[in-house]
Amino acid sequence: MRLRVWAEFITPEELCAPRVVALLKRYRVQPCLALPYGHLSSGYARYLQTYIDEELEPALWPTMSDEQGYWPHEGNATEFSDYVRQIFHWAHSMRVKVPWLAVDLETPFYQWQEQSGARGLNKITTVMRHYKSNRHRARFDQASGIYLSLQEYISGQGCRTLVPVLPLLELDLVKGGVKVQDYLETPVTPVKWDLISVMQYNSMLVGYSRGLIKPKDACWHLYRLALNARRLLGARASLSVGVTAAGKLGSEPFYRNPEEMRPDIEAALAAGIEDLAVFCLEGILRSTRPESWFEMIHSASPVAPGRSLKMQFVRSAAGLLYHLLP
Repeated sequence: MRLRVWAEFITPEELCAPRVVALLKRYRVQPCLALPYGHLSSGYARYLQTYIDEELEPALWPTMSDEQGYWPHEGNATEFSDYVRQIFHWAHSMRVKVPWLAVDLETPFYQWQEQSGARGLNKITTVMRHYKSNRHRARFDQASGIYLSLQEYISGQGCRTLVPVLPLLELDLVKGGVKVQDYLETPVTPVKWDLISVMQYNSMLVGYSRGLIKPKDACWHLYRLALNARRLLGARASLSVGVTAAGKLGSEPFYRNPEEMRPDIEAALAAGIEDLAVFCLEGILRSTRPESWFEMIHSASPVAPGRSLKMQFVRSAAGLLYHLLP
């Protein structure tokens, strides 16, 4: 199993600290370090070289400004592509390789902010308004072409792509369409990305449901999702699990200790996932024993969770809604 860890708010200097390098080297964990827009520096070159020397295949994870949507998406495809090309020109000038590049395709951050800030019925109307404005097949196809060219460019640089995606992508994978991707502004299946990592963060699913969804329900959902990802994506299937600390949204419920995450790891292994990523390194490093998270993962065995009738109903309802929405 290949194990990765996302690092969103850590500096390259912090990631190159001897104790952190030793920790990731000991457990053979490949770091994925966020690269904020416009912050290229020699520190990132040192980060890449440090982990290349340890044979851990580090990744750069470029993000955009908040005004641009933070994550790459349909609306900033050109700007993100230009930024990625700038990164590789910089890497060439620094004489350092970029083994992996993360293309974190997600709905624009400002839309997430608007949806999370809405209350009651306003939340539903906000979601539907975004659905109507985002659903634009011609624009989606144009952005897909831009990302297709970007993937070809990245491959030509001797680099592979790691693409975190929202779990709703499962509906498109199963149905063979792009309806969800068009709504989310995330061109995934039209592009031959090297690795697609579905972000099924069960701490958030349980926490945001306010007790409606229990950990055992979320675990079975993760298992079913991972089975479909493995079946339909093959060797390109990856899974991101967690979370261990709040991320960009700032309000994410997170696991307090590694044993809370163990059932997710066991379910992923039972589904045949061979590439696993944990979000995020920040929470792991803040814990009393950071190594305990990786010890738990390496000691986990495949365990298929029991079926959840609750999540079976939710998943069936989502499939029905997929057919009903235009």
